[in-house]
Amino acid sequence: MDFTTVLAVICGAVAFSGALCVVFQIYYMTVIDASARKLKHPKFWGFLTMSGNNSGGLIMYLIGRRKYPIINISESEKKELERRKKAVGVGLLFLVTGIIGMVCAILL
Repeated sequence: MDFTTVLAVICGAVAFSGALCVVFQIYYMTVIDASARKLKHPKFWGFLTMSGNNSGGLIMYLIGRRKYPIINISESEKKELERRKKAVGVGLLFLVTGIIGMVCAILL
C-alpha cells in the first residue's frame, strides 16, 4: 500500500468516528429534551432523530415538540445538554477534518 491509501483510510476512520459521535450526542440530547417535555417514549424519539439520511426524523421531532413546553428540567440536565452540544462540535470538527484529509489524499 502506498502513502495516499493509508492516509485516505486514516482520514476515513477519523471522519467515521466524528459522524458516530455526532449521531450519538444528538440521540442523547433528544432523549433529555423529550423527557423534560414529558413526551411519551423519549428513547423512541431519540432513535427516530438518529435514523434517516435526510434527517427527516429530527425535523419531525423539532416540529412536533413545539406543542409541548419544557415542564421540568434540572440544572444537571441543563449542564448535560451543554456538554453534549460541545461534544457535537468536536464530532463535527473530526468529521470535517477527516473529509478534508480524504479529499487531499485522493487528489495527491
